[in-house]
Amino acid sequence: MLAAAGERRIVAVVRDLHRHPWMTAALDGLVAVRPDTVVVEMGLNEAEPRGALHIATHGAARVCGRAAAEAVVGTGT
Repeated sequence: MLAAAGERRIVAVVRDLHRHPWMTAALDGLVAVRPDTVVVEMGLNEAEPRGALHIATHGAARVCGRAAAEAVVGTGT
């Protein structure tokens, strides 16, 4: 998947990262290979920030996801 992404920005969306060791390991592996990864953490954010940009939404509602997406692409309404 990383090869297919080429030079495009990688955005990793995770939820409650601190609760899932497998997710933490996967994200750490991704960030090790692509340190420019943008990490969007939905839900509770109790883990250490990771990635070039770490966005903590403090919730997993649709509005939180939309606000995070707007922050990533640099738009707003």
